[in-house]
Amino acid sequence: MIEKNNAGRIVFNILNYGFMAIFAVLCIAPIWHVLMASISNPRMLMNASGILWKPMGKATFSGYELISKNKDILAGYGNTLIYVIWHVTAGTMCTTVAGYLVSRKNFKLQKPLLLFIMFTMMFSGGLIPTYMVIRSLGMINTRWVLMIPGMMNAFYIVMMKSAFDQLPESFEESAKLDGAGPLTILFRILVPLVKANIAVIIMFTIVIHWNAWYPASIYMPKVRDKWPLQLFMRELLIQNDSAKVLSGNQALSKADFTSNLVKYCVTVIGTLPILLVYPFVQKYFVKGVTLGGVKG
Repeated sequence: MIEKNNAGRIVFNILNYGFMAIFAVLCIAPIWHVLMASISNPRMLMNASGILWKPMGKATFSGYELISKNKDILAGYGNTLIYVIWHVTAGTMCTTVAGYLVSRKNFKLQKPLLLFIMFTMMFSGGLIPTYMVIRSLGMINTRWVLMIPGMMNAFYIVMMKSAFDQLPESFEESAKLDGAGPLTILFRILVPLVKANIAVIIMFTIVIHWNAWYPASIYMPKVRDKWPLQLFMRELLIQNDSAKVLSGNQALSKADFTSNLVKYCVTVIGTLPILLVYPFVQKYFVKGVTLGGVKG
């Protein structure tokens, strides 16, 4: 059936596309402003106001050169990659296995375990009890404090359970007739069918742990060499500590007009990986969230 473009539909399309265009500009403008500011002349940038649509003065990469010479920023970038890769691999695998386990009706502890997992979604012990537990385990000022706690997310487990519940039981029954074990059924039969849901969990995990700085500020106050990038960014952006970025015999007066430039450059470096990864998994979002939706 072919619908005719009457006056009402034409007006709706114009308003719809116009609204989406304005919304897109509002979303892209801040990102473009930061990018243009990061390659602007540092002296001219001090007097800038409003959104920058092009670099101020001659484009320069001096801010990125300063960052590349700073060991803290480079170490923080490497540490963040370690933490993110760990949570994406180990965390996602454990979450998938846990979701599969609580979705099996023949598992005797399914209901008690599921209730326990859902209980943790609504109630938390709080910061001080959590700190005391982590301290008693000897994980303070170690990498494990950012890798073990929070490795699994209760909400993601429930999402995976719901995704597995919506798959026909015939897939598992056919695999059992062929002699497949539980792990073979999970990773070779069921996981490929819920890969959209897993992609959503991976993307959320990357965003959360890439931007995380608060746990490191509490549990790792004395080991700067293990800090994630975001904690160095906080030190630079919030505490106005950009003078530490400058190395050698460079005068502090130079930091006065390079301060904003360095902040913009660090912001670009910190957000660029997320912006590059998102387009490749965005197509899985609607399908993944729908597949893993909790049934009422």
